[in-house]
Amino acid sequence: MENNNFKFEDEEKSSSKNKIILGIFVVVVLILAVLLFLHKSPKMNDAFNSEDAINRINPVKDPKITYFNYGGEEKPNMAKFGMVRRGGTRPHQGVDIFAKPGTDVFAVLDGKIVDLYADKNGYGLNLYLEVNPNDLEKLKRSDYKPKESFGEKLFGTNYNFMAKPKYIRYAHMSKVFVKLGDTVKAGQVIGKTGVTGNANKARDPHLHFEVAFEMRGKGLMNRVCPLMYFKIKTEDEMTKQDIQVQREASKVEWTENKGYEIGYRTQSVFAAEDEKLRLEEEAKKKKLKEATKIPEKTSKKVVKK
Repeated sequence: MENNNFKFEDEEKSSSKNKIILGIFVVVVLILAVLLFLHKSPKMNDAFNSEDAINRINPVKDPKITYFNYGGEEKPNMAKFGMVRRGGTRPHQGVDIFAKPGTDVFAVLDGKIVDLYADKNGYGLNLYLEVNPNDLEKLKRSDYKPKESFGEKLFGTNYNFMAKPKYIRYAHMSKVFVKLGDTVKAGQVIGKTGVTGNANKARDPHLHFEVAFEMRGKGLMNRVCPLMYFKIKTEDEMTKQDIQVQREASKVEWTENKGYEIGYRTQSVFAAEDEKLRLEEEAKKKKLKEATKIPEKTSKKVVKK
């Protein structure tokens, strides 16, 4: 009887072991099936960067800086943020992302359109998207290092480390599908790229893209480098094929779509406020100058008797 009991116990142990092995096998198969499904399933939209641990939405699909400049010369550094123009004497407030006219432009985060106008001599058809600064901070990168020897910077001289950027600017667009005051969702197509404004007749068709914590300011003031937040391929990360695509595009003089400005305001919604601030600043300077002006010595006239 004792031998039979041992036999039953061995059979029970063997049965339990087989169940455990079968259970592990089923779990492994399920995990592999889920991974295969996720790999083959379509992306949420073309702007999603699947290589990131963070689910970033890019302004255009597979973004790369412009390898060539306005005149078709190989000068990728001029597409970066910083003092990168005219031998380091002229600032560039954002990054230029290569895109042939008509390329879809995406909202990178949920937000609201707070400015939208056609600047024929500058930004062309452009808009500002106001986002939740905390949402933007979640995208912040620590791995991007600017080439300071080429004038690249991470932020303007007045950058406030306590302030959080909350404005995204898109410029030189050919079309927009939103209106001033609209709210948009991350990944929504908000327009098409173009070469409007001072990008007309360029050999580097691109989307000018800015990140700022205040909407106004000359030079690099109030701006930060978009590469601090978005993974946009730089010249060091591009393949030979990437560069060749841009080289072919640089052989064409891309012209803006006629009448793109019709129906849009020609100035920023903040233009009147900017002018008021400018006049107030001039008045302050004038008053200060007058207050510090040394009065001229008056000579006494000799009266002859």
